[in-house]
Amino acid sequence: MHEITLIVKYFIKDDMLNEFLAVLKNNGFPEVVQSENGCIEYNYFVPSFGKSNEVLLIEKWQSEKLQKEHLNTPHMQKMKTFKDRFVENTTVEIFK
Repeated sequence: MHEITLIVKYFIKDDMLNEFLAVLKNNGFPEVVQSENGCIEYNYFVPSFGKSNEVLLIEKWQSEKLQKEHLNTPHMQKMKTFKDRFVENTTVEIFK
């Protein structure tokens, strides 16, 4: 098994950053993901200044297979139901 790291950038719609962060927290992110099998790291970051519409997510998994399984969990399916309300665009970089 080879570890996999994902750098995910969420570009948030205007003036919706705080609401997006609140919904994540109210749904147990990142703690619920951090308890998943194979999760090494799963943390959200916001810039300390400037770019008030970005959220950075750093994910590290024991394997690509376990990261893909994570996408099918009930909480990730729930995230799909609210993400489009807040997120304008998403970029993902994968490092193996």
